Amino acid sequence: MPLFIILGKLSDKAIEKMREAKQRDQKTEQIIHSAGGTLLSHYYTFGRYDFVTIVELSSAEVLARVVVEIAKCGTVSTETMTAILPEQMYAMAKGT
Repeated sequence: MPLFIILGKLSDKAIEKMREAKQRDQKTEQIIHSAGGTLLSHYYTFGRYDFVTIVELSSAEVLARVVVEIAKCGTVSTETMTAILPEQMYAMAKGT
């Protein structure tokens, strides 16, 4: 299943309500699971982005639906990248 890395920034509203972060994270995980995906890891970060999340979802279209559903909460903005495992890159480099 494809891997996606989601880089996110919390809105001012989300930062003001950090006490609700656990509930927001649980809701996000439910959205991912209901789309047939798996949340592999989630980290809060310091710097350009406030969090990094790694998910497995069946397609970019499903990812788009998940990101839109999460964005409806109005608490985050995201940038998403497709990721591949090193073994996949090695096979591509060999032409197999």
